[in-house]
Amino acid sequence: MAPSRILIHLDHNPHPRVFDAVMAIDGGADHVLAYGDVDPQDVPLLVSGALYSRPQHELVRTAVLITGTNDRVVEEMVRQARRAFFGAYRVSVMSECKGGNAVAAAAVVRMGQFVDLDRAPAVVIGGGPVGARIAGLLAAAGARPRLTVFDEDEAEERRRFCSTTLGVTIETVVWKNGDPLAPLLADARIVAAAGPPGLVLLPRAAWEAAPSLELLVDVSGAEPASIEGVTGEEDGDPVATGARRVFALGGLAISRYKIEIHRAAVRRLFDDAPIVVGPVEIADLAREIL
Repeated sequence: MAPSRILIHLDHNPHPRVFDAVMAIDGGADHVLAYGDVDPQDVPLLVSGALYSRPQHELVRTAVLITGTNDRVVEEMVRQARRAFFGAYRVSVMSECKGGNAVAAAAVVRMGQFVDLDRAPAVVIGGGPVGARIAGLLAAAGARPRLTVFDEDEAEERRRFCSTTLGVTIETVVWKNGDPLAPLLADARIVAAAGPPGLVLLPRAAWEAAPSLELLVDVSGAEPASIEGVTGEEDGDPVATGARRVFALGGLAISRYKIEIHRAAVRRLFDDAPIVVGPVEIADLAREIL
């Protein structure tokens, strides 16, 4: 009888997300061992416990998931996990920051199925990890994204992530909810809202007045929607606006694709050879699946 598939879930926050545990089990893990409040310096010891508890040929049935809300901390945790490896004694590692890898990958692939992304002006409202990934993947697909950020410190962090992890340069602009939107949306063909759930970032009057707008994207499935006039269920459906038709992708529709991608990524952790799965690999997987 084959040994169980075990996923060791490490999060630098106090409570690892229930979502990640459900995705792990639905993706093929038999057991999830979750640890919160994990300091990066503790990761090698935790991973070593996985490496020494099974013979080398059984390690393919052990994997590590590293999550959190801070990109720098997650990246350091991944680095520390790999430090524990030696010779053939290694396991697959997957990382996620606020669930951003899967949702951004799903959203950008779907955007490209409705709008030609080559040199397409796009605005991503919300400069957190999800927004940074959407902007970075749009840039990698040939679009010209602008990412709104809260301040210059956040701008530097998001540009650094896109440059070092995704290999692209993005434009950032400091914008706070309530600031004028017309200059921001002046030439945008795509507008994606990736801010905190339940906060209206884009009033209907603002996006209706955007002259070049073709596609609205709201990655939040919470109520109220981040984009006024979007229900969350839209999957490329038109949203009426005067004489024009603007299409929309809602958060609930995107979530269904995100779940499919996340489960597939977990399944690959238990394939024949150890792998490292991060933003780039999940984006590749999304293109393959969708």
